[in-house]
Amino acid sequence: MDPVLKKLQYKGQQEVFVLNAPPSFGPQLQAFSEQAKVFMQLDQDHAIEYFVAFLTRKAEIDQLVPQIAPLLKGDAVCWMCYPKGTSKKYPCDFNRDTGWGIMKAHGLLGVSQVAIDEDWSALRFRKREFIKALTRKFDTH
Repeated sequence: MDPVLKKLQYKGQQEVFVLNAPPSFGPQLQAFSEQAKVFMQLDQDHAIEYFVAFLTRKAEIDQLVPQIAPLLKGDAVCWMCYPKGTSKKYPCDFNRDTGWGIMKAHGLLGVSQVAIDEDWSALRFRKREFIKALTRKFDTH
């Protein structure tokens, strides 16, 4: 399995939603497409079990979350990817610790963080009711 998909806890879900993927994520899109149907845009009538979005502006988070939150099925895997502070390619107006208040307002809490590549990090969010105990060392606002 692709090492990034392993980090992103892909476990063979049949449908995968990936929004705004940068060119560097191409190999992972290919790996996803070999195992699942890949959607590159939201369908308001389609439940989501596995979701990855690449975002560079807080306004994108604020617009996207109200659309996806009601579509997340059960303990869906939901990754929000954002540029690292050291990225020279992608400016960003939020970071790991700030800009995520709307997630919490929709009952989604940050539970883990992984590095995707030299430019991108990802935060996994889960529905509050599926979290037994929070052990993370950061908080998302």
